[in-house]
Order: sequence, then C-alpha cells, then structure tokens
Amino acid sequence: MEHRFRGQLVCHHCAHTEPRPEACPSCGALDHLVACGPGVERIAEEVVGRFPDARTIVLSSDMLGGVKRLRLELDAIAKGEADIVIGTQLVAKGHNFPNMTLVGVVDADLGLANGDPRAAERTFQLLSQVTGRAGRTGRKSLGLIQTYQPAHPVMQALVSGDAESFYEREIAERERAGLPPFGRLAAIIISAATRAEAESHGRALRRAAPAAADISVLGPAEAPLALVAGRHRFRLLIHGERRSDMQGFVRAMVAAAERPRGSVRVSVDIDPQSFL
Repeated sequence: MEHRFRGQLVCHHCAHTEPRPEACPSCGALDHLVACGPGVERIAEEVVGRFPDARTIVLSSDMLGGVKRLRLELDAIAKGEADIVIGTQLVAKGHNFPNMTLVGVVDADLGLANGDPRAAERTFQLLSQVTGRAGRTGRKSLGLIQTYQPAHPVMQALVSGDAESFYEREIAERERAGLPPFGRLAAIIISAATRAEAESHGRALRRAAPAAADISVLGPAEAPLALVAGRHRFRLLIHGERRSDMQGFVRAMVAAAERPRGSVRVSVDIDPQSFL
C-alpha cells in the first residue's frame, strides 16, 4: 500500500516498508506509476482540489505525528475547526463529532467478501457506527454508502434501520449452517517458503484427521491471504457441533501427522477471531 504523505510503500500484513520508487523497477520508465484504490491520502487530494477553501483534516493511525497528533485533530474536529474529515475505520468508534451532519463511506461492502463467517455482522456493525457519527446532537443528517451490492441484506437493513430483522436473519442462517454460536470452528494455517511445501503438509494433516461423527475437515485450500512476507499459506477449516471436543480433535490430528519439515510452519486457532 502506498503511504503518499510518507513517500513509502508499506505492507500491512508483514510490516515491510520501502521508499516509493520514482521509476518502474522493471523497465525504468519515469512518471508511469499510478496508485490505485481510494486510500485516505488519495481521497484527501481530490477533496482539496474540489473544495480548496474547506478546512480538511485527515485521520489515520499511519499519519506522521502518531497518537499525539491524532488527539489534537480529534479535539479540533469536536470544536468545529474542520469542515471535512477524511478517515479510516478508526473514526467509526468512540468519537463524538457534534457538528457532523453528513457521512460518506467509500467501498463500504468490501468486508463482505473476506471469507469470514462473521463478515455480514461485522460490516453491519461498522457501517451502523460510522453513519451514526452524523446527527448525534439531533440535527438533520444524512449517511451515504457506496456499495456494489445494494440488495445485500446488510445494506437493506442499514437503509431500513431494522437491526432486529437483520440479526434474526443472521441467527437463523448460522443455526442452519451450524456456525457459531450453534457450532464450533477451528483454523489450521500451514505456511512455507514454497506453495508445494505448504499444500503438501496441508494434505498430510487432512489425511491424519481422526474419524469423528460430529466434526468435519474442509480443505486444504489457499488461505485468503495466500502469500504473506514471502511465505505461501494454505488453510484447513474444521467444523464441529456445539459440544464437539475441538481441542482434542485438533490435538490428535496434529500429533498423527508427520512433523513439519524444512520451511513448513503450522499454526492452530480454535474458535478464531479471524479466518485470514
């Protein structure tokens, strides 16, 4: 990801950083590299161009100045010293902006496509919170959400304001599928220097899974984040009933498989908070 104000390229998964190149690393061409995507820094550039007289503040944990600068800018917003606020998800929770009457969310539904069983719930919660930043003092307000899926139940629930119906539907779907809290899940991530090593050990783990009527093993398949810090990643998902002995099953599975060799590493997460 490009951090334009810092002049750096930063990986948010492995923390690798390097200076933003002026020329193409492959062909050496100048002025041919173009950033893609609606990052806050790029949005800020467009806002300043369209509203040059507006007082604009950008809020991001990656900005220079750290927590001290962030606190000062939050205070300035609360005092009405900003006309336009551009921010990441950190503006969604725990802040009071009494003068804010309009909120817009860019690419609001990207979180629905990350393969997490809780994606709908988390997206609904986040968008409810961020649009709720507007009109907190009772003034007439408006929330605008950019979505590629306007018919999605999350978007429909946000438009209608019917949170109860959304959660009733979400609970019913989880119960039918045996997903938490009506079932249990575990994730095993296998990483290695090569794709073949990771996949091979993932298949070995799958073969070592003990027989269990109330637990099934899915995969291995490439993890949603298939390559992190130069390491290839495969994932096994283990799905069990609510009272399944998930810890015992996974322990027996790992013990029965061959020990990881070479560059292979294995991590196990019971009832994980993230499936990436």
